[in-house]
Amino acid sequence: MSGVLLIGDDDLADETEQALTSQSAEVTRLSGEDADEVRHTVERGDFGTVAIVARTDAVVLRMALLVRAVDADVRLLLTIFDPTMADRMKEEIDNAVITSMADVVAPSLVGPCIDERFTAVELDTDPPAGLVDTGDGVAEEPLGVKRSSRVAALARALFTPYDKSGALMLYGAIALVAVLIIEIVSTVIVLDEKLDSATYGSVKALVTIGPNSPVDKGPSWFKYFVAALALLAFVAAASFTAGLVNRLIDRRLTGVVGRRAVPRRGHVVVVGLGQVGLRLCLVLRRCGVPVVAVDRDEDAETVGLAREMGLPVVIGRGGDPSLMRRLSLRHARAVAAVTPGDLENVQVAMAAQSVHRDVRVVLRVGDGEVANETRSLLAVGLIRDVHRIAAVLLAAMALERDAESVVCVGDDTHLRFPDGRLERAEIQALAS
Repeated sequence: MSGVLLIGDDDLADETEQALTSQSAEVTRLSGEDADEVRHTVERGDFGTVAIVARTDAVVLRMALLVRAVDADVRLLLTIFDPTMADRMKEEIDNAVITSMADVVAPSLVGPCIDERFTAVELDTDPPAGLVDTGDGVAEEPLGVKRSSRVAALARALFTPYDKSGALMLYGAIALVAVLIIEIVSTVIVLDEKLDSATYGSVKALVTIGPNSPVDKGPSWFKYFVAALALLAFVAAASFTAGLVNRLIDRRLTGVVGRRAVPRRGHVVVVGLGQVGLRLCLVLRRCGVPVVAVDRDEDAETVGLAREMGLPVVIGRGGDPSLMRRLSLRHARAVAAVTPGDLENVQVAMAAQSVHRDVRVVLRVGDGEVANETRSLLAVGLIRDVHRIAAVLLAAMALERDAESVVCVGDDTHLRFPDGRLERAEIQALAS
């Protein structure tokens, strides 16, 4: 077996090295900080695969080009998140396998978000299927996600808007229409006006381009009634205008209707819109599950990508119970806490359960000790140690094994092969 040169200096690289070692692979580890060291190691070594595992695509690109300049034939395993860059790398660099931690771990996060029985989802089928632990392995089952009717979804989006500007626009518009209809009907009944004349006069008065002249001939009580309607219309118009101006001026990451409307029922709340969070949102949407993302940084690159892809994004702190309350957790399918900070994810889980005790929570962790402490002391949700999960499949890919995915069964991580066979990995999903 040829050796593996592993380049990377973060926790994912540490876990990948451990996974490779557990499979008796000969591993040479470099941080990648010293370009000369990388160049000399590639020149002197006889490696079957050079695996470059790093947090940022730019670092992976730099190391890949450096290695390829030294050795034009060695097999490369690259972790690149950006799809555009990944496609370009496939075109420009021969004999390279490209994946990302987000791609590897997303199915293991999506499964329990959809149904507590699902350990993962199978994305190679159309439509995707859920993977259920049968005791002897895993079996595929239909996801069973019922798509709500467009009419029902539209009604919920309209009448239970998430943001204040949307509510101002909606209820302001409803009030204006209601005032117009009431004034038209009352003018026809009380003043015996024809419908066309009553409509013309009422619209003129509503948009303030002229008086509703027939009212001048009406009884005193009717004039008071119309005056009250005019005041109500004034308030409604102000509300509508305020909401409209706010939506035109501010950068909008959610919509009142359409794909970017914040879902109110049967949805998953994804807190943390990093690489894993964005991929999780896209896979959930592919599975037919409504999703809304929460992130602190409005200017983050992934937030901009989410907007382009039509994903609703709420800017705020996931550990804020008031924000969680506004996201309709009582009707949510699950909350996925997938920020890069383990303790922040625990805080998100506790905030979510303080709003709705029975909400299902899926937590991302990257530190084995935090995972164990969370499981034993708080038991706030299902825990996925994403670095350990990703490391198992990355190691198998580095060793040119034909495993197609990784599945978590209990605390154990298993490689899943094309024939459906599972192989337990020595590295666990959670630390012992």
